[in-house]
Amino acid sequence: MTNRVWLIVFTCLGSVLLSVASADPGLFDASRLKTGTFTYRDSVDGKPGSLSTCTVSSLAEGQYRFSCDFPAFDQSWSTIATRSMSPVTTTLKMRTREGRHYALTLTYSGRHVSGEAVTSTSADGKLPGSDQSVAADIPDDAVDQRVDWATVMTADLKPGEKFDFKVYDAKTAVSRVSCAISDAGIMKTALGAVHAIRLAYTVYKASGTEVYTVYTSSAFPRAMLREDLPGGLVTTLVGVRS
Repeated sequence: MTNRVWLIVFTCLGSVLLSVASADPGLFDASRLKTGTFTYRDSVDGKPGSLSTCTVSSLAEGQYRFSCDFPAFDQSWSTIATRSMSPVTTTLKMRTREGRHYALTLTYSGRHVSGEAVTSTSADGKLPGSDQSVAADIPDDAVDQRVDWATVMTADLKPGEKFDFKVYDAKTAVSRVSCAISDAGIMKTALGAVHAIRLAYTVYKASGTEVYTVYTSSAFPRAMLREDLPGGLVTTLVGVRS
Protein backbone atom coordinates (compact mmCIF):
# COMPACT_ATOMS: atom_id res chain seq x y z
CA MET A 1 0.00 0.00 0.00
CA THR A 2 3.03 2.23 -0.08
CA ASN A 3 2.03 4.20 -3.13
CA ARG A 4 -1.08 5.24 -1.18
CA VAL A 5 1.19 6.06 1.74
CA TRP A 6 3.87 7.65 -0.42
CA LEU A 7 5.51 9.51 2.47
CA ILE A 8 6.02 6.36 4.54
CA VAL A 9 8.13 4.46 2.08
CA PHE A 10 9.44 6.98 -0.40
CA THR A 11 11.86 5.01 0.21
CA CYS A 12 6.55 -19.35 -11.32
CA LEU A 13 5.83 -18.00 -14.56
CA GLY A 14 8.98 -19.56 -16.04
CA SER A 15 8.42 -20.03 -19.72
CA VAL A 16 4.63 -19.72 -19.50
CA LEU A 17 3.29 -17.21 -22.02
CA LEU A 18 0.98 -14.64 -20.41
CA SER A 19 -2.23 -13.63 -22.12
CA VAL A 20 -2.80 -9.88 -21.89
CA ALA A 21 -6.06 -8.06 -21.15
CA SER A 22 -6.29 -4.32 -21.74
CA ALA A 23 -8.21 -2.31 -19.16
CA ASP A 24 -11.78 -1.80 -20.38
CA PRO A 25 -15.08 -0.83 -18.71
CA GLY A 26 -15.84 -4.49 -17.93
CA LEU A 27 -12.45 -5.51 -16.55
CA PHE A 28 -12.79 -3.94 -13.10
CA ASP A 29 -15.82 -4.47 -10.87
CA ALA A 30 -15.78 -3.21 -7.27
CA SER A 31 -18.74 -5.45 -6.38
CA ARG A 32 -16.20 -8.31 -6.39
CA LEU A 33 -14.64 -6.86 -3.23
CA LYS A 34 -15.56 -7.71 0.34
CA THR A 35 -16.91 -4.67 2.20
CA GLY A 36 -16.01 -3.92 5.81
CA THR A 37 -13.17 -2.55 7.91
CA PHE A 38 -9.83 -4.35 7.65
CA THR A 39 -6.97 -3.99 10.13
CA TYR A 40 -3.40 -4.53 8.98
CA ARG A 41 -0.08 -4.95 10.79
CA ASP A 42 3.05 -3.58 9.13
CA SER A 43 6.39 -5.35 9.44
CA VAL A 44 9.90 -4.92 8.12
CA ASP A 45 12.28 -7.90 8.08
CA GLY A 46 9.78 -9.82 10.19
CA LYS A 47 9.68 -7.21 12.95
CA PRO A 48 6.07 -6.18 13.71
CA GLY A 49 5.24 -2.50 13.48
CA SER A 50 2.22 -0.24 13.54
CA LEU A 51 -1.43 -0.95 12.77
CA SER A 52 -3.51 0.63 10.03
CA THR A 53 -7.12 0.27 8.93
CA CYS A 54 -8.82 0.32 5.54
CA THR A 55 -12.57 0.41 4.97
CA VAL A 56 -14.39 -0.57 1.79
CA SER A 57 -18.04 0.48 1.69
CA SER A 58 -20.80 0.44 -0.92
CA LEU A 59 -22.53 3.78 -1.52
CA ALA A 60 -25.63 4.89 -3.37
CA GLU A 61 -25.70 5.03 -7.17
CA GLY A 62 -23.25 2.15 -7.50
CA GLN A 63 -20.28 4.00 -6.05
CA TYR A 64 -17.72 2.71 -3.53
CA ARG A 65 -15.66 4.44 -0.86
CA PHE A 66 -12.13 3.30 0.02
CA SER A 67 -10.73 4.87 3.18
CA CYS A 68 -7.46 4.18 4.98
CA ASP A 69 -6.04 5.52 8.23
CA PHE A 70 -2.38 5.29 9.30
CA PRO A 71 -2.27 6.71 12.86
CA ALA A 72 1.46 6.10 13.34
CA PHE A 73 2.18 8.38 10.39
CA ASP A 74 -0.60 10.93 10.99
CA GLN A 75 -2.03 10.20 7.57
CA SER A 76 -5.43 9.28 6.15
CA TRP A 77 -7.15 9.30 2.80
CA SER A 78 -10.51 8.54 1.22
CA THR A 79 -11.31 7.82 -2.42
CA ILE A 80 -14.72 7.39 -4.02
CA ALA A 81 -14.90 5.43 -7.27
CA THR A 82 -17.56 3.96 -9.50
CA ARG A 83 -18.25 0.24 -9.68
CA SER A 84 -15.80 0.07 -12.62
CA MET A 85 -13.19 1.83 -10.42
CA SER A 86 -13.33 5.08 -12.38
CA PRO A 87 -12.31 7.80 -9.90
CA VAL A 88 -14.82 10.33 -8.54
CA THR A 89 -13.12 12.14 -5.64
CA THR A 90 -10.07 11.81 -3.40
CA THR A 91 -9.03 13.51 -0.19
CA LEU A 92 -5.65 13.02 1.49
CA LYS A 93 -4.48 14.46 4.80
CA MET A 94 -1.02 13.93 6.25
CA ARG A 95 1.88 15.47 8.14
CA THR A 96 5.09 16.04 6.19
CA ARG A 97 8.61 15.21 7.31
CA GLU A 98 8.95 18.81 8.50
CA GLY A 99 5.82 18.45 10.64
CA ARG A 100 3.62 20.58 8.37
CA HIS A 101 0.02 19.71 7.54
CA TYR A 102 -0.67 18.70 3.94
CA ALA A 103 -4.12 18.30 2.37
CA LEU A 104 -4.93 17.18 -1.16
CA THR A 105 -8.40 17.22 -2.72
CA LEU A 106 -9.15 15.89 -6.19
CA THR A 107 -12.37 15.87 -8.18
CA TYR A 108 -12.66 13.80 -11.34
CA SER A 109 -15.04 14.65 -14.18
CA GLY A 110 -14.78 12.29 -17.11
CA ARG A 111 -11.21 12.50 -18.39
CA HIS A 112 -10.39 15.63 -16.39
CA VAL A 113 -9.19 16.00 -12.80
CA SER A 114 -8.94 19.20 -10.77
CA GLY A 115 -8.24 20.11 -7.18
CA GLU A 116 -5.73 21.68 -4.84
CA ALA A 117 -2.77 20.73 -2.67
CA VAL A 118 -2.36 22.84 0.46
CA THR A 119 0.72 22.77 2.71
CA SER A 120 0.74 24.72 5.98
CA THR A 121 3.49 27.01 7.22
CA SER A 122 6.01 25.27 9.48
CA ALA A 123 5.61 25.73 13.22
CA ASP A 124 8.75 27.91 13.40
CA GLY A 125 7.63 30.00 10.44
CA LYS A 126 10.79 29.26 8.46
CA LEU A 127 8.99 27.25 5.78
CA PRO A 128 6.14 29.12 4.07
CA GLY A 129 2.83 27.51 3.30
CA SER A 130 1.64 26.87 -0.24
CA ASP A 131 -1.64 26.41 -2.09
CA GLN A 132 -1.18 24.77 -5.47
CA SER A 133 -3.96 24.06 -7.94
CA VAL A 134 -4.20 20.71 -9.70
CA ALA A 135 -5.51 20.26 -13.24
CA ALA A 136 -4.87 17.45 -15.69
CA ASP A 137 -6.43 15.25 -18.35
CA ILE A 138 -6.29 11.50 -17.79
CA PRO A 139 -6.86 8.40 -19.95
CA ASP A 140 -10.12 6.45 -19.84
CA ASP A 141 -8.45 3.51 -18.06
CA ALA A 142 -6.84 5.58 -15.28
CA VAL A 143 -7.74 4.99 -11.62
CA ASP A 144 -6.74 7.01 -8.58
CA GLN A 145 -3.31 5.85 -7.41
CA ARG A 146 -4.50 5.36 -3.82
CA VAL A 147 -6.72 2.44 -4.88
CA ASP A 148 -4.47 0.53 -7.29
CA TRP A 149 -4.22 -2.27 -4.67
CA ALA A 150 -8.03 -2.58 -4.65
CA THR A 151 -8.31 -2.23 -8.42
CA VAL A 152 -6.12 -5.23 -9.22
CA MET A 153 -8.30 -7.44 -6.99
CA THR A 154 -11.46 -6.59 -8.95
CA ALA A 155 -10.30 -8.18 -12.22
CA ASP A 156 -11.87 -11.58 -12.92
CA LEU A 157 -8.78 -13.17 -14.42
CA LYS A 158 -6.88 -16.37 -13.72
CA PRO A 159 -3.28 -17.30 -12.84
CA GLY A 160 -1.12 -17.01 -15.95
CA GLU A 161 -2.97 -13.95 -17.21
CA LYS A 162 -1.81 -10.35 -17.26
CA PHE A 163 -3.46 -6.95 -17.63
CA ASP A 164 -2.48 -3.30 -17.94
CA PHE A 165 -4.07 -0.05 -16.78
CA LYS A 166 -3.01 3.41 -15.59
CA VAL A 167 -2.97 5.33 -12.31
CA TYR A 168 -3.07 9.05 -11.62
CA ASP A 169 -1.42 10.96 -8.80
CA ALA A 170 -1.08 14.73 -8.46
CA LYS A 171 2.69 14.48 -7.86
CA THR A 172 3.65 11.98 -10.56
CA ALA A 173 0.77 12.42 -13.05
CA VAL A 174 -0.26 9.38 -15.12
CA SER A 175 1.72 6.14 -14.81
CA ARG A 176 1.36 2.82 -16.61
CA VAL A 177 0.71 -0.29 -14.51
CA SER A 178 1.30 -3.89 -15.54
CA CYS A 179 -0.11 -6.70 -13.38
CA ALA A 180 0.61 -10.45 -13.59
CA ILE A 181 -1.47 -13.09 -11.78
CA SER A 182 -0.12 -16.31 -10.30
CA ASP A 183 -1.33 -18.97 -7.86
CA ALA A 184 -0.26 -18.50 -4.21
CA GLY A 185 -1.59 -21.75 -2.79
CA ILE A 186 -3.26 -21.96 0.64
CA MET A 187 -2.61 -19.03 2.99
CA LYS A 188 -3.44 -18.92 6.70
CA THR A 189 -5.10 -15.55 7.25
CA ALA A 190 -7.39 -13.64 9.59
CA LEU A 191 -10.21 -14.95 7.39
CA GLY A 192 -9.06 -18.55 7.86
CA ALA A 193 -7.27 -20.83 5.41
CA VAL A 194 -7.72 -19.28 1.96
CA HIS A 195 -6.78 -20.43 -1.52
CA ALA A 196 -4.98 -17.31 -2.65
CA ILE A 197 -3.67 -15.68 -5.80
CA ARG A 198 -0.71 -13.36 -6.16
CA LEU A 199 -1.17 -10.06 -8.03
CA ALA A 200 2.28 -8.69 -8.81
CA TYR A 201 2.11 -5.27 -10.38
CA THR A 202 4.67 -2.74 -11.52
CA VAL A 203 4.03 1.01 -11.62
CA TYR A 204 6.17 2.74 -14.25
CA LYS A 205 6.48 6.28 -12.87
CA ALA A 206 8.54 9.09 -14.33
CA SER A 207 10.41 9.13 -11.02
CA GLY A 208 11.22 5.41 -11.19
CA THR A 209 9.73 1.92 -11.22
CA GLU A 210 7.84 0.59 -8.18
CA VAL A 211 6.85 -3.06 -7.65
CA TYR A 212 4.02 -4.24 -5.39
CA THR A 213 2.50 -7.65 -4.69
CA VAL A 214 -1.05 -8.09 -3.40
CA TYR A 215 -2.32 -11.43 -2.10
CA THR A 216 -6.06 -12.08 -2.15
CA SER A 217 -8.48 -15.00 -2.33
CA SER A 218 -9.00 -16.66 -5.68
CA ALA A 219 -12.74 -16.60 -4.95
CA PHE A 220 -15.00 -13.53 -4.72
CA PRO A 221 -15.63 -11.41 -2.74
CA ARG A 222 -12.01 -10.48 -2.20
CA ALA A 223 -10.08 -8.66 0.50
CA MET A 224 -6.41 -7.83 0.59
CA LEU A 225 -4.74 -10.50 2.73
CA ARG A 226 -1.21 -9.16 2.44
CA GLU A 227 0.83 -6.71 0.43
CA ASP A 228 4.58 -6.66 -0.17
CA LEU A 229 5.88 -3.16 -0.84
CA PRO A 230 9.13 -1.46 -1.85
CA GLY A 231 11.68 -1.10 0.92
CA GLY A 232 10.92 -4.49 2.48
CA LEU A 233 7.64 -3.37 4.06
CA VAL A 234 4.95 -6.05 4.39
CA THR A 235 1.41 -5.32 5.55
CA THR A 236 -0.71 -8.29 6.70
CA LEU A 237 -4.39 -8.60 7.49
CA VAL A 238 -4.93 -9.21 11.22
CA GLY A 239 -8.61 -8.36 11.73
CA VAL A 240 -11.91 -7.88 9.90
CA ARG A 241 -15.08 -6.11 11.00
CA SER A 242 -18.24 -6.02 8.90
